[in-house]
Amino acid sequence: MRRPRCPAAALLGMLAILATVGCDTTTPLERLQSELEQYPEYSVTLQDMREDGYFHQYGVVIGEPQTGSDDLVFRDSILDWQEVGRATYDQYRPHLGMVILSKGADGIVDRNQHPPGYQQVGNERYGQWRDDGGGRSFWVFYGQYALLSHMIGGFGRPIYRNDWTGYQTARGRGQTYYGPGGEYGSNGSVTRQTNPNFFRRQQARQAASSRSFGERVSGRTSGGTRFGGK
Repeated sequence: MRRPRCPAAALLGMLAILATVGCDTTTPLERLQSELEQYPEYSVTLQDMREDGYFHQYGVVIGEPQTGSDDLVFRDSILDWQEVGRATYDQYRPHLGMVILSKGADGIVDRNQHPPGYQQVGNERYGQWRDDGGGRSFWVFYGQYALLSHMIGGFGRPIYRNDWTGYQTARGRGQTYYGPGGEYGSNGSVTRQTNPNFFRRQQARQAASSRSFGERVSGRTSGGTRFGGK
């Protein structure tokens, strides 16, 4: 499904602030936070990672007010690669595919990691709990928030109330929530479906490393001494 993109002006503004490095010692994520401050709600997802120089690629979802309405229109975009350095890369290494920076309906900026879309679950402005007929309730977004629904429900099962309770409990304890079965994050099954490029590159690196190791071993043994020979 083709997802809507950010307006060109908004996207260009984000790219401009990220490109303005100079003597600035702030990270790309901190500069992006500054640019996104103008929006009432947003989320930044770690869309992809590259170890050849330590790069991040961010997916951004912004909520924009509609003229004459309190409702928000959500739009998304994937930004260009940003060099982040090894320390930042290692800090977020476990969180591929997760939201790493967000601002919710309460206006509070959240720098903790969580699965995409979870920050809107439970807010009746965006959806409602629905009975599945088996004694459990799951979250359903209203039609105008299809983008948020796709972020969560495009892969895997819906978010049940118990999942959301687990998310809230983890946050209260200062822990990162990776989904009810650990589906999110760099080792998650959902992440493998939503971020396939990262895992393809990872497999290619592992295959290249194995070939290189095999060639080195072969080179050492081909001219070596045969024990027990005459």
